Amino acid sequence: MNKKERVKNINEYKKRKKNRYRKRKIKRVVKPILFAFPVVSIIIINLCGNAIVSNYKYEINKLKKQLRKEEIVLDGLKMEQLENSSITNIEENAKEKLNMDYPNESQMRYIDLKD
Repeated sequence: MNKKERVKNINEYKKRKKNRYRKRKIKRVVKPILFAFPVVSIIIINLCGNAIVSNYKYEINKLKKQLRKEEIVLDGLKMEQLENSSITNIEENAKEKLNMDYPNESQMRYIDLKD
């Protein structure tokens, strides 16, 4: 039924009018929903992305702190190694802890390597 057609029955006219009203009402309800859905979904996706990024930043900071602690321990071990590797320190430890000393003349034996 076209709009230009004449209405022959009053009931038919009421049905048309009612259908138009329903279509307008549906459009009024659906348009904002169709507009709001993408906007809300973009906001939710953005929030989720920010949450993931903040979790990764937290993990990175936690790992940096742990790395710094390990570097401090490593530096301490390197300093200890340097202290223990000096020749005077090795000689001192040998004399004190192991009761070692340089040999006397009577304790030395010379080996002839010409043979």
